[in-house]
Amino acid sequence: MGTFLTESVPVSLSGALGSVGSYNLFNCDQPNVVLYVARQPRLMLDERGKPGVAVTTYTTQQTDGSLKITGGSATIGINTTPEMDAATIDQAKALVARQGTADPNQVRFLPLTTQKGKALLNLPTMSGAADKAHNERDVGTPGGSLSFLANLTEVGALEWAQGIKTGKAISGDITISYEYLRRLPDVGAEVHVHGSRIFEHLSAALDVSYNGFFYGGSAKLEAAWNDMTRNGAVEVVFLGQGLPPDQEQMRQEMVKTFSQQAMQILFDQIFAPMPQVAPAEPGHTSGVFGGANFALKWQRSSDAIEMTQRIEFHGTAWLTQSMDISLAALFSGLDPACLSEIPAQAAFDSVVLVDPDDQLSSASVSLIWSGGRPPEAPVFGKEGGNKRYTVVSTNPGDVVVDCITKLNYEAAKWPVVTSTQKAAVRDGGNNMVIKSSASVGRTDLYLFVVDGNKVVYNPTSPVEDFLVVNVSYEGPHLSTPLRDSARLDPASPLFFAYPLDIQGRSGTAKFSAFGQIGGRLRRAPEKVIPPDEVSVFVLVDVTTGDVRLITKEDQLPETGDVAAALVRAQGRPLVTDLTPHKAGSETSHRPPKPVPYPRPEALHRPRPDTSHRPAAEAQQAHTNGSPVASRPRETIRGWTMGMEYGPNGTSLLVRISDGTSRRIRLRPTEDWSSFEKESRDVEIVFDSSGEYADTIRTMLTV
Repeated sequence: MGTFLTESVPVSLSGALGSVGSYNLFNCDQPNVVLYVARQPRLMLDERGKPGVAVTTYTTQQTDGSLKITGGSATIGINTTPEMDAATIDQAKALVARQGTADPNQVRFLPLTTQKGKALLNLPTMSGAADKAHNERDVGTPGGSLSFLANLTEVGALEWAQGIKTGKAISGDITISYEYLRRLPDVGAEVHVHGSRIFEHLSAALDVSYNGFFYGGSAKLEAAWNDMTRNGAVEVVFLGQGLPPDQEQMRQEMVKTFSQQAMQILFDQIFAPMPQVAPAEPGHTSGVFGGANFALKWQRSSDAIEMTQRIEFHGTAWLTQSMDISLAALFSGLDPACLSEIPAQAAFDSVVLVDPDDQLSSASVSLIWSGGRPPEAPVFGKEGGNKRYTVVSTNPGDVVVDCITKLNYEAAKWPVVTSTQKAAVRDGGNNMVIKSSASVGRTDLYLFVVDGNKVVYNPTSPVEDFLVVNVSYEGPHLSTPLRDSARLDPASPLFFAYPLDIQGRSGTAKFSAFGQIGGRLRRAPEKVIPPDEVSVFVLVDVTTGDVRLITKEDQLPETGDVAAALVRAQGRPLVTDLTPHKAGSETSHRPPKPVPYPRPEALHRPRPDTSHRPAAEAQQAHTNGSPVASRPRETIRGWTMGMEYGPNGTSLLVRISDGTSRRIRLRPTEDWSSFEKESRDVEIVFDSSGEYADTIRTMLTV
């Protein structure tokens, strides 16, 4: 294996093997290999075996001489892929022996191939908030250790201090979602979520909170969803002929897979985090998830909506899974030694957080304070972590923190990346975040053997079918180009990582391939990988002998071509929203959901009809996006520029292809904040009055 190409090991067609202890086991195409993943995160332990939690409360002296807690902060370190201990391995070998899937004397246990992990720390508003620099972030590969920073209010600091001292439950939870690699047949299905039956089932299965919401722990929600799949409230209908006859026995496994993916896709539309539910207790901690509480957004049967998703799999796909845990369960039995009480007038905590990265070897950090303590030089490994230092100053806000970081990556040819941060404490200098993943580019490489427009899972000679992939990367920050080679076959994609320039200067990544497919020598010429490319596909046609290197910049037909389908899906299930519009109620509007659509530059948007408007009015719309009278049921297409929250209500600013701008009024009953984050291609249909947007479709660019 080369220096920066890593083989990805997918879950086999047979899927899950079972569970032992706190782990889920999966079958694998490689002989005598079993994949494992933890069912919920655990607290990280330091070199002395102490849990990775540090809570600080700030106190002030009152006029009567007493001390009062005025706020605080906390750092939480968690481990998402703890290794199996000897007892768990023995249980896993016994399970393998019973099912006959591998030789228990030769079986190897490898971590599940995962990527695109996202971590979120949820706290009640009255208790505090997670630091924005570290919450809702893409943590890359979720394996290893993660760190969170929480800023606590007076109420939160008192709750956490009492909880640690007395063992009382602390409100909040941690949620982690990730993608894992799975081998699947070339099959699709429509998942119908029958809203009224869902509400009827959940309203009976869940508890009722003091404010009228139905809620439950995430393990209970997952169990209820599985029950609804069995009784038809969640209905899976296979497309076309379904599965081939020789794979029909996999139908029930595929029904479960489709149902679980639909749950991940629709979860945020049906449930909301509920970290503090009086007088509820934290959810049960058994099951795949961890025990965090979630509330059903529907309070009445009339709130329920019918939803349909079309999901298609093409060969190997990245499927979505989640784990979570309540802080009450995570902190159970926590050592009170992790609590520190510091007078706020004289001292503060200065924290440095380093994100983990599987390509990182070490991170050397130099911290220099303008006053209050001598310099420090901590060194972190590839798992990242955090360090907390107490700084004493009569004016904490005036202390300036210099942070110089040198990132050394595993690949010997990669340069050492140096970055510098400098800020006063009042400007956030006491919280330094080092994002090691920001200096690493990543691309997945896939090999698909096709026969016409269909992926061939079992070629004639699968053992001999492989390509040798050559990759290179060069840039102004490298003295010589980096080159590497590795074997690529249909069963195991490759993961291509390369160092980015810390100054933002662009580099060039290239790849080529040659090898034997179907008994013939095949060769693919060198091709440039676009800088923001996520997945690259090598397609070998066993009939014509053609070898195609496919990126998203290739001109591909929109329908009827397996290459176009793979690019649209990017190695993941291809999802099409088929949910019908629920008429007759303003509350029926739902946040927009993506549907496949051509890229913006390939889209010939219709020019807006301005014949019904005076020229002066059209010019005004061009310059300032003023609200222009729209016709009832009028349809416009364009791309969003931002949201405007004014005294007259909420409006969406949309740029039309001819350069004009429109300000579209939105109904106040819905949450439209998702349009704040990024520009999107949209198709908007006005209501019968022509005053408000009735529906907004978000177009996926591919």
